Amino acid sequence: MYGEAINRNTYNEARRLISNGKFSEAYRILKEVISSDRTAEWFFLTGMAAMKMGRYDEGEDYIKRARFMDPENREYDEAYNQFSSYRNDYDNRARYYNERRRYDSGGCCCNPCCCCCGDDCANTCCQLWCLDSCCECMGGDFITCC
Repeated sequence: MYGEAINRNTYNEARRLISNGKFSEAYRILKEVISSDRTAEWFFLTGMAAMKMGRYDEGEDYIKRARFMDPENREYDEAYNQFSSYRNDYDNRARYYNERRRYDSGGCCCNPCCCCCGDDCANTCCQLWCLDSCCECMGGDFITCC
């Protein structure tokens, strides 16, 4: 009973910290909870803090576990669904962008010789454009404005 009260205070404090944008601090105090005392709420809050800190895989794992432990909790379910939707939208946008870039250029962006041939290779601007084209072909983006 005593441990439950301490954990309840920790969870309330973690929620407050998360809502105030202090994700690292919330994560730190949650990690101090003894592993045998970790509830579905602990996994949910730790997952939310981890995600807000950019640790998406870790956050997803924790939120999945919270949903598994308490499948009737709508807050856990909504957070997981929101994250999944965001991740799927991001994946679709990235896939579309990369396919569009690859096919709009007739496949040229994947061949460095096609982009940087001739005397212009010494030109810094041409070299940067070529590097950007090659990066985009592989799924990255060296120069974000073009």
